[in-house]
Amino acid sequence: MNIGSADAATGFLSGMKVTGDLRAYDFARLYSGAPSSQHAFAAGGAINMMSGAVDGFSAAASFYAAHSLGLNNRNTALDDGTLAGYGRIDTFGQAFLQYHAHGVLLRAGDQLLNTPWMNPSDARVVPATYQGLFAAIQPVSGLTVSALRITRYKSRTSDGFSNTDLYNAVGSVNVGGTGGLPGGTEPGAAAVGANYHVAGLKTAAWGYQFFNLAKMAYVEGSYTFGGAHGIAPLVGAQYVRETGSGAQELGHVDATVYGAIVGVKHGPDLLTVGYNDLPAHPGAFGNGDVVSPYTTGYATDPLYTTSMIQGMVDRKTSGHAVKVAATAFFLQRQLRVIAGYARYFNTVYAGYGAPHTDETDLDVTYFLKGALTGLSLRDRVGVAYHLPVIQRFIYNRIMVEYDF
Repeated sequence: MNIGSADAATGFLSGMKVTGDLRAYDFARLYSGAPSSQHAFAAGGAINMMSGAVDGFSAAASFYAAHSLGLNNRNTALDDGTLAGYGRIDTFGQAFLQYHAHGVLLRAGDQLLNTPWMNPSDARVVPATYQGLFAAIQPVSGLTVSALRITRYKSRTSDGFSNTDLYNAVGSVNVGGTGGLPGGTEPGAAAVGANYHVAGLKTAAWGYQFFNLAKMAYVEGSYTFGGAHGIAPLVGAQYVRETGSGAQELGHVDATVYGAIVGVKHGPDLLTVGYNDLPAHPGAFGNGDVVSPYTTGYATDPLYTTSMIQGMVDRKTSGHAVKVAATAFFLQRQLRVIAGYARYFNTVYAGYGAPHTDETDLDVTYFLKGALTGLSLRDRVGVAYHLPVIQRFIYNRIMVEYDF
């Protein structure tokens, strides 16, 4: 194919698709102890442009924006900077070329990733995106094998890519990360993975190399049984093994995670009980905690007990946790309610002697229909308590979104 030909240009333009979303978010962080409570507002969204395909080749770009509209407190200590980065974010978070044909996908450039430990963390206006290469093939039905190599990262509160992750955030580059480390001598990460889904069986196996930090093996599987009267039991398990890599800028890494989940499905409704155990490894990072450069501080990792505010990874220590979660739909699926309760048992909590913390979450979304299809109203409330110093933390996120 001559990509520079007039026919190719016509093919790219004639099949152009434009999609996106508009979002307005209102955040409130309410603390019963130090620090001071915070509030933030942001409006913005995304415009995604995908060209038509010519012989499998296409191009895409996404522009993201989040603006506080001057409504937030000028005192940054009273502003939830994880929403609009203390003012505004304007960024081309995606800009890539791809080939997609015959069960093969090759993509180069700035892009979203949807893997267990590297994902969009899309709980704000702007998602996290990654710069690099991604490839996937589907050799047989139900099986996808993927590989990636990323060199730069753009957090959900940054307006550009940099040689950082959520452990070596600098200033406002990656608001919401843990910070505290210099940039790595070899930035980014590499990963290979396989996902297999057939009937009630879902499995995934991934290997990650987080350069100069850690290398990780992750496996997960679940099976949903056929049940009477539409009630289908399910069981699942997950496992993580992680050791140090390269310069080990976080220190010695030695982490193991065991997870199990049981539940029952009825149509789109779901009830589960999940469990995770992180055995202590004295002398290792976080006494045996997982190093997760692209989810830490975001609570967007795939562990069964991760909640809206916290999870085992974000607690930075070993221990175990249990979580009960339910998802239910009402009003002909126009109303979705997600509720959860989790308890985290730890030997140490970020240097404090807290035997456990708790979190209760409620997430209610109403999806409009008819002429307003695409519009949704959502309110997420998380309450974490028994926290050291803070004691209790209430996080309320109200969102209005229109998808087009």
